[in-house]
This record gives sequence, C-alpha cells and structure tokens, in this order.
Amino acid sequence: MKTFINVKNMRVLLIMLFAFLSVNAIAQNITGTVKDNLGEPVIGASVMEKGTSNGTITDVNGQFTLRASGKYPIEVSYIGYVKQVFSLKGKTTFSIVLEEDANTLDEVVVVGYGTVRKADLSGSVVSISKEDIKGTPTSNVMEALQGKIAGADIMMGSGAVGEDVDILLRGSRSINGSNDPLFIIDGVQGASYSQLNPNDIEQIDVLKDASSTAIYGSAGANGVIIITTKRGAAGKVTVNLDTKYSISGGANFVHGMIGDEWYRYQSEYYRTKNGEYPEDFSRMFTSEAIQQAYANNQWIDWIDEATKGNASQKDVNLSLRGGSDKIKIYTSFSYNNTEGLLSNENQTRYGMRFNVDYQIRKWAKIGASSALTYTIKNSRGKNIFTKSLTAFPLGKPYDENGNINVDFIEGETSPFGDEMENQYANQTRTTYANVNGYLEITPLKGLSFRSQISTTLNNSRNGQYIGEHSLQGVENGYSAPYAYINNSYGYSYLWDNVLTYNVEPLKGHKVTLTGVTSWSHGQSDYNNMRASGQPLDSYLFYNMASGITKYGVKSNYSQSQKMSYALRFNYVYKDKYIASFTTRWDGASHLASGHKWESFPAGALAWRVSQEPFMKPTKKWLSNLKLRLSYGVTGNSGGMGAYSSQTGAATYSPVSIDGVLSSVSQLVSPYGNPSIGWEKTYQWNYGVDLGFFNNRISLSFDYYDSTTKDLLFSRTLPVTSAITAWGSPMTTWQNIGETSNKGYEIQLSTVNIKSRNFQWSSSISYTHNDEKIVDLPDGDLIAKKLFEGHPIKTFYDFKYAGIWSTAEEEEAAKYGCQPGYVKIQTVEQFTTDENGNLVGDGGVHTYSNTRDMQILGSNVPDGILGVNNTFKYRDFDLSVFAMIRYGQMIESKTIGWYSANGNNQPKGTDYWTPENQSAYFPRPGIASTTGIGSLKYIDGSYAKIKNITLGYTFPKKLCKTLGLEECRLYTTAYNVFVLPFKSELKHTDPENNGSDTFPLYKTFLLGLNVSF
Repeated sequence: MKTFINVKNMRVLLIMLFAFLSVNAIAQNITGTVKDNLGEPVIGASVMEKGTSNGTITDVNGQFTLRASGKYPIEVSYIGYVKQVFSLKGKTTFSIVLEEDANTLDEVVVVGYGTVRKADLSGSVVSISKEDIKGTPTSNVMEALQGKIAGADIMMGSGAVGEDVDILLRGSRSINGSNDPLFIIDGVQGASYSQLNPNDIEQIDVLKDASSTAIYGSAGANGVIIITTKRGAAGKVTVNLDTKYSISGGANFVHGMIGDEWYRYQSEYYRTKNGEYPEDFSRMFTSEAIQQAYANNQWIDWIDEATKGNASQKDVNLSLRGGSDKIKIYTSFSYNNTEGLLSNENQTRYGMRFNVDYQIRKWAKIGASSALTYTIKNSRGKNIFTKSLTAFPLGKPYDENGNINVDFIEGETSPFGDEMENQYANQTRTTYANVNGYLEITPLKGLSFRSQISTTLNNSRNGQYIGEHSLQGVENGYSAPYAYINNSYGYSYLWDNVLTYNVEPLKGHKVTLTGVTSWSHGQSDYNNMRASGQPLDSYLFYNMASGITKYGVKSNYSQSQKMSYALRFNYVYKDKYIASFTTRWDGASHLASGHKWESFPAGALAWRVSQEPFMKPTKKWLSNLKLRLSYGVTGNSGGMGAYSSQTGAATYSPVSIDGVLSSVSQLVSPYGNPSIGWEKTYQWNYGVDLGFFNNRISLSFDYYDSTTKDLLFSRTLPVTSAITAWGSPMTTWQNIGETSNKGYEIQLSTVNIKSRNFQWSSSISYTHNDEKIVDLPDGDLIAKKLFEGHPIKTFYDFKYAGIWSTAEEEEAAKYGCQPGYVKIQTVEQFTTDENGNLVGDGGVHTYSNTRDMQILGSNVPDGILGVNNTFKYRDFDLSVFAMIRYGQMIESKTIGWYSANGNNQPKGTDYWTPENQSAYFPRPGIASTTGIGSLKYIDGSYAKIKNITLGYTFPKKLCKTLGLEECRLYTTAYNVFVLPFKSELKHTDPENNGSDTFPLYKTFLLGLNVSF
C-alpha cells in the first residue's frame, strides 16, 4: 500500500500553500469614511475596485470596509456627486470627501437662437434626451413623447399607417387660427418632424411660456419644440446599427354581434314589432339563403376578418459618427417599412442625413445639415371598419378560390369592396429635402456671429381610384369608376443672422446680448385632374385619358413671406439672480396693409434661493431651489390663407344670357378685410424648481395664465350686407373674440434606489388645463357650437337621461315616448293644467333641437398623468410607461352606430328589454329613435400601459471579443393594456377620441443595437 504523502504530492501541496499565502498577502482590508462637502456622512455610496464587481456600500455613518486585491484602484460614487478614483499605494485607510456634481445644472438647454445652462434658465423649458424615445415601435418621434412632457397633450387618433399625432401645448388658444406648436429642427423653422428619423435625434427641448417663445414672435405663439440632431465628434469613427421588427397583437375595436348574441337581439327586435318572440328563425328571415347560412353556422365576424392580417414594421438604421479637431461628420441611412392591418395598406420610407462641421480657423467655422426622405404610402378607405361593424353576419365572405364575395348572401353587399383587386387605390408619393448651411465667426472673445440659410423642398403626388365595388364611390356619390390625381409642390427658404455677445463686465456679473434678423419666404402650388368611366380597373389612376368623362383641370398657387427682428438681454449675477428680456418685431405679407407689423415683448426673472448663504443649513437635504416669474406677448397669424386680406374671384362655366353663352365671374370667400391683423396671447408664468438630496429628487412646478385677444375669426356676413356669392352669404376674417387658458404642470424625477447592482428611477409628469372662450362677437354661436365660458371644442346635443322604464309609462307618454325609448333631459320646465297635462304642443312635449339641446361637455381633459419607471439590474434594464387621461368627454362614433333597427349592432351592447330595464341602450325595434345620438357622448377617461421595454446589454468583454463597442438586445410591448373608465367603451381605445375610422392596436417589438 502506497503512502498518500509522497514527494510529488508534497510539491503540489507546497505550491497551493504558497499561492494561498501570496494571494492573502496581497489582499487586504481597506477601510474609510465618505462624507459630503458639508462634512455629513454619505449613506449608501458605492465603493468598488474599478473594473471589477468587487465592492460594497457605506453604512449609516458613511463608513465602509472592503476586502481588496490591491491590483486595482478604488472608485467611490454616489448620485449627485462627482465620481472619485483613488490609488492604494500602500494605504489602507481613507477619509473621502465627495464634491457635489453640478452637471445636472450645467446641462446645456437649447433655447431660441442659442443655448443656456439649465441653472440659468428663467423660463419654462423641458428637455428630453434621446434615451426617452428609444424602443418605441413608431417612426413618429412625437408619439414616442406622449405623456412625458408636462403641458403637452399628445394624442394618436388613428392606427392607420403614416398617421400623425395631434399636439397641443397648454391648450387651444385660437378658434379658427392654428394651434400647432412651432417645430425647429437644427435651427430650421417649420421643418417636418414626421419626416425625421428618431434615431438621428440628440435632444428635444420644449419651450412653453411666453418668455421662452417670444424670441420667435408670432411663430412661437403655441409653444416651440426644438429638435437637435446628432453631430460628429472628434476621435475614432463609430458605426451604429439599430434594427427593429414589430408585429401587431390585436386591434382595440368593438366587433359586431354573431351567434347566440345576434339571435337574441333579432328576437328582441321581432318581439318589439310583433308583441311576442318568434317561433323559429324563419319568422325573422324568410330568405332561404339566410336560413341555410344560419343552419350551417356560417357566421362572419367582419372585424375579425378585416384584422386577421398582422400589421408589422421593419426598421433598419445605420449611422457613422467621427471626425478630427477640424472636421466632424455624422451621417445616417434609414429604411422603414410598415404594413398595416388591412391588405395593401403600407408605407415605405428611405432616408438619409449628412451633418458636417468644419473649423476653418480658430475664429471661423462652417457647417451644413441635410436630410432627404422618399416615401411611398398606400392608404385604405376609412369606412371599412364601420361598414364591417354593422354588416350582416351570415354568409360566405370568400369564394372557393379565396376571392371576396361581393354579394356574400342574398341582398347584402360585402364591406370589403375596397379590399378587392384594383377596386380602390390611394397612393401618395413624397420627396422631402431639408438642407441648411451656416457660417459662424468669433472675431473677439465672447462675440460670435452666425449666419444660416436653409431651404425645404416638398414634392408629392396623390393618386386615387374608386372602382364600381368600392365603398368610397357609394359613400361619396362618385360616378364609379372614378380616378383622381393631384400634384403639389412647395418650397421655402429661411435666412437667419444671429449676433451674440457674452461678457462678464464685473466679477459675478454675466451678460449675454443677442440680436436676430430672420427672413422667410414660402410658396406652393398644386394641380389636379379627374376622370370617370375607365374601361379597365387595372388602369387605376395611371391612365386618366382613358376615362369617358373628363373633369376640368384645377390648379392653385400661393406665396407668403415674413421678416423679423429680435433682441434679447440675459443677465446672471453671482449664479443667483437671473433676468431675461426679449422683444421681437414680425411682419407678415398675408395680413392687411397697415397691420402687417407687430412687436412681441417678454421678460422673465429667476432667483436661485438655494445659493444664498442663509440656505446653507438646508444644503444637506435641499440642493436646489429656484423661483421663476415671466410675462410675455406672442402672436398668431396662422389659419388664414396667403391672400385672406383680399377678396378672391372665380370664373365659372358659361351660362346663357339672352341666348348668348357667357362666362360668369363671381366673388368667393373670404371677403377681404382691410383691417385684419395679429391675434395676440398675453401669458403669465409662475414656476419653482426644487432639488432634494443632491438632486436625487427633482421637481418643477409651473402655473400659467394666458389670455388670447383679437382672435382670427372666420365670420359669416349677414345677407343684409349685400355681400354674397351666388346669393349665399360670404365669410370674412376679423379680429374679434377672446379665449383663456389657465393651468398648472408638474415634472418630477426621482432616483428611488441606487446600489452597486440595482437602480430604480422614476419620472412623472402631470398636466391640468382650464380652457374657455371669454368673449364672442355676438354671444354664443350655437350653429358653430361655440359658447362663452366653455372650451372651444364643446359638445352640444340632447343630454342622455337614461331609458324610460315601464313604471314611467305615463310620464313618458307626455313626451311622445314609451318604455324602452331614450329619455332626454329637458332644458325648460313646462306648466301643466289641472289634469297634469302639458300646456302646449297638443299636450305632448316633443323634443326640440332648439329648445332641449344643451352643453354636454368638452374633449379637454381635467388632467393628464404620465409615469415612467426604469429598473436596471446588472446588464438588464426594464422600463414601464403608463398614462392616465381623465375628465374629458368624447363623441364615441362606435357607440353611435347602435341604431335599434334590424341591422347588426356592436358586440356586448346592453340594450333595454322588459326584463332588463337598467340598460344603457334603448329597446331594439322602437318606433322613434329621437335622441339616440345622445348615447355616444360619454366620459372618455382611460388608463393605459403604453410601453414596456426589457433590454439586455452584453458584457464589454464579450463585445470586445466580437469586435464590438456595445451590443444591446431589447423587446417592447406597446399599447399593451387599455382600461376605459366607462364599461360602454370596454372594447375600444378612447385615445382615438371616439373615432370609428381606424383602430389603435397592440404592438410587440424586437430590436438590436450594435456599435463598432
């Protein structure tokens, strides 16, 4: 038997013992204390060996103990403080003082014609980084910002491919003028954000109050959204590839009744008409084809059929970024293909961007930005879903070859006429180019001059074809087949000159003077042609000459230009006292002579209270306190045509006058107003910015009060004015009326947990706006549904008061109603005689359009809340964004399709029967449907989980092995969960404001981002 301890084994044991002793000789306990610059202990600070996962955190006394190898330096970090790195060099005990990180306040915010430190802001500005728009399955950057900007109401009204969002900043001000905010991309006013590739964006700054937007004068009346794209950087060329693929997961749209539910409804309809239930199905439908389809269970869920295809989106974005000390370049190429829910509903876009900056001399720099997109969009008819909702649910939608059955059952026409080959086409082809170049010189220290010229070109062609089976031809009264083609061209150019002087005349005093001249010119024209009676459907709109009937060719041209001058004075004293004063003079060509020019002044004051010496005792928990006050005047000239101050004329087809054919010219609206001028908004803003615990919690609160006067109002002239067109009253633009917007906004960001491996941060935005019309020229305008004391978009109709019950039969008869009818809340109280009968109306009060209609509500919400939570654990990240929009009324067109007749009805409808008298909808088959339209006005409040994104960033060691700088894989669920507050909306998405044209839908995305 051999002995275990031999010479060989002894050697191995000695080597192992030596290695153990060597390691322990190197490893050592490092101890220390971490304090802030006020001498207070920092709790939870991270202490790590740099580049490793070996680390610890400080305790309640700011102390730590770390077993370190001695090979790596020690790294100490904590939110709100500058990260510090220490070399051991034989030391084992440290006393560390962390300095406050001022980066959050030193961040640069883009404002009009310049930048400013966040700490020096005096106005209401929100900055959004590129991280906030990552992972969203949309090519529309503003949709990605929904619910993330306090004061912004962003709504996606349709799920159709290529649809834009609706955007309001601090409510609607103008009745007939434009309420859209001004978009500025790389200094170019009016550039199209919908043509912008979200991957090219570096930063978005939203200017909300008048002092911030006044530098843009009239153009900034509705707020300003400044988008800055990525620029080149000195150093190694970085290539970034971002690819995404998404697929739909179900449309949020109500379906029609099928099966037993449909049979019960038809039975109730029969019962109402005949007093009893039918003995069998043949009593309700005598058609043999329908009876056979029912017997064979040939049910059709038309909405399900319409959406059985999956919508999808493919995105590929490739960018290159690099440069040297002299030249810096950023370029990108993008491809986007979106397939919609319907067949042949798609959009393909190709994009390219090239940004370059070149330092000619130390005192001179030139640069350029250019973007080019080419888009082909095929749209479908907008009534496919509404027709599918109420279509007859029995029959065969397709033949044996899978083709659409036009007459799918006796007496019924398929709602899929537009889906048939060559029966409907609507294609838009667009080329968009935006190019700008600049020269920037700094002849003296602090003095800079920048001159930038930009041009935007937009060329589009829209062609449509409506075949004999198309629903569009039936709906619009066209003589199908019918073709239409429209060509539009537009270009504009803008020349901005900006002179900026930064100077510190005395210690602690900082002054910035800015002077601006801006000249813009724009023109557009279009022409179109129409023809009907094409011999072949396959011609679509490509062979207009083949049409039997030719319609007149139409064309139009418009041109407008503006000239502006602006001055701004910014002053900062000891980083505590901030003042800004701005004035701008705008001139617009389309306003009346003598009223083209107007000035727009603004001013703002801010006080960084936290910088005062008496605030030092609060420094431990209050890291920032700034008070802001601003007032300004902005203007609006939008909404009018280029020649609205002049009366137009048109020549019509020849008419016979005394037997002679003569052409007739006639005035057309609008009638010229020689005094039409600017619409003005006067706005106060009160704000406070707070930071707690070294800005671990940041809070901004703003309250604003704005009044818009001299509204640009399109008014119908009275017939007595004798100003008519073909005997009908004309309209004219006038400066009359007044509106008001008051509200408050809250923007909150927090770092809830931050440890070595885990971090949880949150951002919350809340918006509340009270909008109302203060004054109208002739009081309430019922015909236009405009009312003093109420928002611009106000609903005026019969007010739903329930359904008459059998117990109310006698009372219902006084209104010409029966149990099961819609009950309407009457406006007036009517007198009765001694027998209790109504006086007047023959003893019956019939509901009157002029007497019983009333104000129901508005689509302006009481509040909009957005909450985003981001979690990071090691290399994993998870973000969840939810929003609530509450207190608004919507006009639900899907509910409005309930008609109580024999047609198909929306699935899940709770209708009245003698056994179910608490229902929301009236009895099927009732004789009178007066007031049934009141059903559709309903509380549109909802909560929604808009976005859930889970990502994984591959370890750097693995990336380097693969030759990559960074690699991240992520997946997103979008529009994933919707909770309407009202049960009547449970099958729909109220975000589309009750629209029935095209549903919103869930989307699931998989993406990969690689840098090398």
